[in-house]
Amino acid sequence: MTGAVTSAIHVAAMIEIGSGGTIALLAIAAASLLLVIARLAVKRTAHREEHVLTEAQTLKTPQVDWPARIAAAEAASDNAALARHYLGFARDEIARGESQAAAEHLRASVGTAARNRDAAVHAEARLELAELARVAGDLTTACEHWQIARALFFEIKEQTSVGETERLMQKHGCPTDWVLNDF
Repeated sequence: MTGAVTSAIHVAAMIEIGSGGTIALLAIAAASLLLVIARLAVKRTAHREEHVLTEAQTLKTPQVDWPARIAAAEAASDNAALARHYLGFARDEIARGESQAAAEHLRASVGTAARNRDAAVHAEARLELAELARVAGDLTTACEHWQIARALFFEIKEQTSVGETERLMQKHGCPTDWVLNDF
C-alpha cells in the first residue's frame, strides 16, 4: 500500500511541474487519503491478530474441574465451598448451553447455601435460576426466584443488588408485594 502512496506523490509532483497547482493539490490529497487507508488496514490486521490470539489463549485456559472440587468439599464437609462450587459449575454449564444440568446444580447450590445460611450465594443462585426460568418462558417461576433473591439481598444489606433485582422484577411485570411461603 505504501508503494501506491509513493506513486501518487510522484504523479502529483509531475502534474505540478506540467500544469497548475490545483491538480497537484488534489493528487497530494489523494495520496494522503491512501496513506490513511493503509494505516487503518495495518491497524485492523493487528487488531484481528490480537483477537485471534485472545481466542487461542481462551481455548488454552484450563477448565475448572468442578466435580473434583465438589467431591473435595463434600469430603471435607465444607458446605460454604460446596454451595459456591455448585454455583460455579452451573454458571459454566449455562455458558455451554447446558440449562438442565445447570438448573440441577443451581438447586443444589440453593439447598446447600440455605442450610449453611449463606445468603449471598443463595441469592446469586436464585438469580441464575430466575434467568433460566425467564429464558424458558416461565415468568411465574422467574418472579418467585427474583423475589427470594431480593429478600436475601435485603437481609445481607446489599442495597445495590436489591435495587437491581427489583428493576428486573418490574421490567418483567412481577408483583413486588408477594408474600412467599414454603420455599
